[in-house]
Amino acid sequence: MYEQLLSRIQQCGTIAVTSHFRPDGDAIGSTLALGLALQSMGKKVYMWNEDGVPARYSFLEGAEQILPLPEEVPADLEMLICVDTGDWKRLGDRSQQLFAGFPLIVNIDHHGTNTRYGHVQVIEPETAACAFVLFNMLKSWGVKLTKPMADALYVGINTDTGSFQYGSTTPEVMHAAAELLAAGVDVADVNRRVYQEVPYTALLMQREVLNHMVVECGGALSHYSMPAGRKAKLGVGLEDTKDLVDVVRVLQGVRVAVIFEDLEDGRIRVSLRSKDPAVSVAAIAAQFGGGGHAMASGIRMRGALADCRERVLNAIRKELQA
Repeated sequence: MYEQLLSRIQQCGTIAVTSHFRPDGDAIGSTLALGLALQSMGKKVYMWNEDGVPARYSFLEGAEQILPLPEEVPADLEMLICVDTGDWKRLGDRSQQLFAGFPLIVNIDHHGTNTRYGHVQVIEPETAACAFVLFNMLKSWGVKLTKPMADALYVGINTDTGSFQYGSTTPEVMHAAAELLAAGVDVADVNRRVYQEVPYTALLMQREVLNHMVVECGGALSHYSMPAGRKAKLGVGLEDTKDLVDVVRVLQGVRVAVIFEDLEDGRIRVSLRSKDPAVSVAAIAAQFGGGGHAMASGIRMRGALADCRERVLNAIRKELQA
């Protein structure tokens, strides 16, 4: 599989790498690591993201190369590689319009709910991170990992395994992390930048969640809802709402945690996390057109916040009572 993709890449001179909107550490790390690797192979590389690079990942060397989408597809572009994006729609509205009908799209991912879009797919379901897929891929290609590549891969693997706390952390993942450290990753520095430098506005948002979270089902279900206009009232930005589900997930006894956010464009963003392998939030998300992993999934729904919330919560309550 890896060799087939390499063969296609070798036939191209100009390649673009992109990932999903509201990118997380795996999306940015995977985009950057693959982009830098392709450059080391002599390719001209574009790196794009519809929402740009979150501030917490801007320290990564080369991150400044991940740019907003161009107004039109560059005339010399021969291949578009989408990383860590389980559904074509997750690239974002502009990306879908811009690349509709593009002749060579590659889909590299690790989500079990991947929709298999694109002309070439490298999908390893339920693997720890897309960055882990790329780590193995680049090794098989004989790419020498530079420190910037290693940092990017480490951030992707680290963040998508919850700092190696989730069940996806296998011995192979730990071996990969060790190799990345040997390639130059400064663990203390990376972890400080990613986890220990939180903007004041993000703390305000966390306080809001703690003050208004709801716990039910005998403590097995926790959730918080952010109505339209709440971010503006608090003076927080889009980035400050990242990972809020982890704030309600850590409560002792909780099996499923959910965040509902009114995006003010007619859609509701739903983030789901499960702490119980017997409850797959991917299966719950699939009922509403969403997807992801069994323990971490998301949904984009249209409708009123209260209605969407009750529909999703009722599905979760049913699973918890099963």
